[in-house]
Amino acid sequence: MNVFHEQRGRIALYTSPRTKEGATIAMLIELIGQPHCIHLVHSIKDIKHDDASAYTSLPVLFDVTSEGKKTGASGLSDITRYLLTKYDAEHHFSYKEGSKEAEEVNNWIAFLNKTIHGNNPEETFARKALRLYLHLEEHLQKTQSQYLVGKKCTLADLVIFPYVAGASQTNLDLERFPELTTWHDRLVRNPHVAKGMKDVYLEV
Repeated sequence: MNVFHEQRGRIALYTSPRTKEGATIAMLIELIGQPHCIHLVHSIKDIKHDDASAYTSLPVLFDVTSEGKKTGASGLSDITRYLLTKYDAEHHFSYKEGSKEAEEVNNWIAFLNKTIHGNNPEETFARKALRLYLHLEEHLQKTQSQYLVGKKCTLADLVIFPYVAGASQTNLDLERFPELTTWHDRLVRNPHVAKGMKDVYLEV
């Protein structure tokens, strides 16, 4: 059973294994370079932590800062917002709030949610993924950029990457999308991205 020992300056992430949301958060924690531990659990009940009862679903993150301040957050949106606000003040992996680029990042996340999680029960996951890949390929061809927004890896890349990395699970051949393949391979070569995926048992 996972027990969270509250250590100052250490982040604890509780997430289900092989989840794309968990992978996104794990990759972000790796990129910002904070000491952390990742616990793979199947439900909130598996978290042995005094504050766990405040949350109803995974993923959940607890952080005890070096000053001893305790913070908790749950869900992809709240957790990533906390991490970027707290640990990316210089915007290495984000853009200033209110900027055009920050809006683009949000638009990519909204597009992913609409495409993959949209309310169309008759559409197969493979068809949704194909629609996502076609849009990504078109965007990358048009912009000729290394990343989805601007010249740096952002939450837009980290949220979408697990869906592209899992192409084989939907019987889609990533090589049909040359620009998307190049983008995927670039992220795979980033050791922080690779480790974040491995930490939640997802293949790159």
